[in-house]
Amino acid sequence: MHETRYDWLADRWVIFAPNREERPNEFKSVGCVASPSEIHNPSCPFCKGFEHSTPSPTLVLPHIDLESSRPLHREGYAEDRETVSSWLVRVVPNKFPAMSGNGGCETYDTPMDPLSIRSSHYSRVKFESKAEVQTASTVAVAGGASHLFRSEHPSGCHEVVIESPNHVASLASMPTENIELVLEAYRKRLLHWRSHSNIQFAVVFKNFGADAGASLSHTHSQIICLDFVPSDVQRTHQRLVKHHEEYGACYICQVMHEEVRHRERIVMETEHFVVICPFASRFPFAFSIIPRRHRPHFEDTSVAELLDFATVLKSSLSALERAQPEAAYNYVLQSSPFHQFDDEAHHWRLRVIPRLSKVAGFEWGSDCFINTTKPEVAARILREHLGP
Repeated sequence: MHETRYDWLADRWVIFAPNREERPNEFKSVGCVASPSEIHNPSCPFCKGFEHSTPSPTLVLPHIDLESSRPLHREGYAEDRETVSSWLVRVVPNKFPAMSGNGGCETYDTPMDPLSIRSSHYSRVKFESKAEVQTASTVAVAGGASHLFRSEHPSGCHEVVIESPNHVASLASMPTENIELVLEAYRKRLLHWRSHSNIQFAVVFKNFGADAGASLSHTHSQIICLDFVPSDVQRTHQRLVKHHEEYGACYICQVMHEEVRHRERIVMETEHFVVICPFASRFPFAFSIIPRRHRPHFEDTSVAELLDFATVLKSSLSALERAQPEAAYNYVLQSSPFHQFDDEAHHWRLRVIPRLSKVAGFEWGSDCFINTTKPEVAARILREHLGP
């Protein structure tokens, strides 16, 4: 039976139509995800032994935090022999950055003057009050004549987190302690970028499989830092603030507590985390990993929580890969903008979005999505595929 459900946070309706799973598809493809087959691949720039194929790292774990020992991109820098031979996680600037010139990685060794405004560019800085955030908007207009065609030159950074020295495709196939190092790399880099007043927001994400946008099979994720807060992120933040003002409670906390009470859409629970298939999820088998403790920023996660998070992430991704062996997926770490002032309202979480269906004309024309698998069904199947 068809059903529509309302996603209050996104202010969006979702249509559930399980019968559409049976429609014919002559374009169906298989085998979109690579399987780990070798320790090293001579054509892969992320494998151990090919460190020279990437830009100089900004962070190496478990041994060295390079931020404290040298300026980024110092001329003539080379990783020492011990670092090269023993790394488990490397963070490097992206050779093909989404941010023009990857300027942030090169210019943020000293904090930017928060009052400087350059031609054709504006910076949102770390303000001292909500009023300043709401009133500060210096916008350059393309051509200086029309509000119709705005153009700016953003600053920021685009980094790649190489999650293993070995040529493996899936994060879920790695030991839990190695996944914890990956999460620690996220934490360290977010703390680093949050210290810069002109960096407003950072997105940590993984593209797994060609259908999810991955161009290399070697397990990796990415961090893009921006000097502005994207419109959709800002709208979500404002909805969270609105809920807190009206009900005196965090929206995510309330949803989590209700889901735990009803248990229909719970995939797994641990001391620190709950995994939920959202009530109005847009995509089949989508789930969110939510910390029980209210925190707006992922980078403030404790050591104990980080280890538990690594266990939960490995288990839930493994369940997805067992339940849907051919599925590509994205995951996105949704944390609060760096310099907002509504910590009671925002609650970080990690969203996993399997790419089991295509976004087609109806979705583009209506912004209303059709999901062929109800979250209650998805949660039950994922629970059945949770392994040891």
